[in-house]
Parts: sequence; structure tokens; C-alpha cells
Amino acid sequence: MTLSAPESILKNCPIRNTFQLIGSKFAILILRDMMLYGRTRFDQLLDSVEEINSKTLSLRLREMERDGLVTRHIYPEVPLRVEYALTDKAKNLKPILEQMGEFSTRYCATDVFRDRKPRSFKETLAITSGTKFLKTSDESRHN
Repeated sequence: MTLSAPESILKNCPIRNTFQLIGSKFAILILRDMMLYGRTRFDQLLDSVEEINSKTLSLRLREMERDGLVTRHIYPEVPLRVEYALTDKAKNLKPILEQMGEFSTRYCATDVFRDRKPRSFKETLAITSGTKFLKTSDESRHN
């Protein structure tokens, strides 16, 4: 089979490539918390990402740093302070996260909202802004 000109230049499916960057378990939730809720410290992320443990969070942050999605800054203080920041590459994923949220709040409202009523993702952000993200099975872990 002979590849046509456009197919011959592709090395990898662009959608698959993006999924490889953000598709590992918890990666999208880490991005969500950093991007939408301003979490930058390890403990903040550990507390806000549903069902994650410290070992997995550490692994995902290292992978995301390797992939150019986050940078790590170590402050020479006692105790040591480490903060993570999104790179421009990661910030450009924001519309994808927002579209995922919009899809879910509109078409999966029975799974997302206790009252089962669809609403916009923007409304959902206003509800959850400044608070822990709505948790379901993991609510008792922090109480």
C-alpha cells in the first residue's frame, strides 16, 4: 500500500500523541488542579487530587516535568519548599480541559451533579472555585 502525501509525513496520530502526554492516571486531574484551581505545592495537589497517593503524585509530576508540561522550582529554605508551575505547553491544554468539563456537565449530569441537572462548566467552576473539588468516594479521607 502506498501512502498519500499527507499520510507519509505523519509519525504519530496527533490525538494519540496528546493522549500519551495527558492520558496517564491522574495526569489530567493534576493539570486541572494546577490550571483551574491554582494548586502549585505537592501537599496541595496531594490533598486535592481525588484518590492519589504521594508515590503516584511524585511519579506523575516527574513524568510531566520530563514531557515539558510542568517545571519544578526548589526554594533553598528550611524546611525545603518545592513549587510546580505549568509551562506554556501545558497552559495550551486549557481549552481541552474546559471542553472535557463542558461535555461532562452537559451530557453526563446524572454522574456529575447530585441534583442530576445539566449546567455549564463555567457554572460548575463558580460553584467549586476556592473549595476542594467535589469528591465522591474519597470525601472521608480528609475528614
